[in-house]
Amino acid sequence: MFQLINPLWLFAIGGISIPLIIHLWNIKKGKTLKIGSISLLGERSRQSARSLKLIDLLLLFLRCLLLIILALILAGPLWNSKINTSANKGWILIEKQNLKETSSQFKKEIDSLSKLGYEFHFFEPGFQYAKLEDALNQNKSEIGSGQLLPYWSLIKLLEDEIPKNTQVFLFTPNLLNRLVTKRPLVTHPIQWETYTPSDSITTWIENAWFNESDSINVTIASSSPIKTTFTTVTIDPAAKNSPFELDIQNGKASLKFKDKKQGDSLPVTIDTATIRIAIYTDKFKNDARYLKAALSAIKKYTGRKIKLTEYSTIYIPSDQNIIFWLSETAIPSKIAPLDLFFKYEKGNIEVINSKLNLSPSMSSIEKEGIKLFKRNAYPENSIGGFSVWEDGFGKPILDLKMENKLSVFHFYSRFNPDWNELVWSNDFAKALIPIIIPEQHASEIHPSDKRSVRQNQIAPSFIKESGKASAKNTESQKSLKNQFWLALISIFVLERYLTFRNNLS
Repeated sequence: MFQLINPLWLFAIGGISIPLIIHLWNIKKGKTLKIGSISLLGERSRQSARSLKLIDLLLLFLRCLLLIILALILAGPLWNSKINTSANKGWILIEKQNLKETSSQFKKEIDSLSKLGYEFHFFEPGFQYAKLEDALNQNKSEIGSGQLLPYWSLIKLLEDEIPKNTQVFLFTPNLLNRLVTKRPLVTHPIQWETYTPSDSITTWIENAWFNESDSINVTIASSSPIKTTFTTVTIDPAAKNSPFELDIQNGKASLKFKDKKQGDSLPVTIDTATIRIAIYTDKFKNDARYLKAALSAIKKYTGRKIKLTEYSTIYIPSDQNIIFWLSETAIPSKIAPLDLFFKYEKGNIEVINSKLNLSPSMSSIEKEGIKLFKRNAYPENSIGGFSVWEDGFGKPILDLKMENKLSVFHFYSRFNPDWNELVWSNDFAKALIPIIIPEQHASEIHPSDKRSVRQNQIAPSFIKESGKASAKNTESQKSLKNQFWLALISIFVLERYLTFRNNLS
């Protein structure tokens, strides 16, 4: 059945009035030519007049047809045809990235499904149909581009593409780094089988920086299906047997593994900056001492270039990356750090018997938590904040907001044993690392991460459609634009040819 996406463009057909007006305008009244005798010219003249009139009408028709076809192209012509869903038993889905290994892992299942008439499709946008044998012969690379969509994003795309009543069998590796989006809700059931890839151990450079002695500290990540670990080492890339390669371009230094077999060969920029931290305090002198001790521990542990200065006046240099405002006084407008503020919030003091919950990836205290005795009331009308630390009731103790292009941390307690036991905890310095060095351990899962997930963790959530069964995908749509463009070009060429011949005659 013929259909148009944007039928409003059919109003453009009114443009055929233009060649009609031009045609009528160009009709000229004939001139009378006086000659001695027309007996020898009469018959030929009538034939010539009829021929010219026929060509003019044909040109008029072609020019009107050009405008009609152009309007149809703009309207988006489609041809809808019914899909025989009963003839299509199902799809076998495998991504190109691991095509050979995946088909080898599930050879028995795939062969059985193929004999039953199941079609093979690539598990990628478009879900292109192909013959599996031809795809295996053509797919020479198992590496891929590394820019692959998450599994769950592809599942959502598949939900819109798969014909109704078509069974789906999906075969993929069980990689955690491909599950970085929200688990989707689907109405089309999927049989999903996974396996652990053979290249299940990998290493990469997480980050690198120059330390106080101007040598290079490198955090190396090593990943397996069970876990990913991080190790920080000090290296000399100029050493003869160094596994790293140092490169300097446009004043920026980068580091990478020399050998791909040793690790990911993608270069990582070496951080050369000094982190300047200012602590301002007035009556919270003890709080400042606890904080300085924690920051000094971070400096020693990470080897970062950190310059720490305490101020008791508001004359703080403008080149500070971070300012800890341990005061309840308002911050003067002229004081602005380069990167972030960490400030005490004031308000009604609440005496509570609760616990302070840090990020689960940092806290080593699983059950008891860090004891929390006092806190400032969290404003009920606060909006736009991201909760970083919380009390036992789920209310933010530390939240993060973006204010005037700055990261601003609002702390609703104090670095003081009278308020909580954070300053006595081994997690104090660990909890501050993501704040002052957010790139130390990035929250994003690295593309080379090889951690695996269980079968029940990878499957999407299936929900049954309520009410009348959907008629989704009972028709296939094919665009007719290419055919209309071909007709347009052919008619245009014919029109130009007739016009040229008419001018010669």
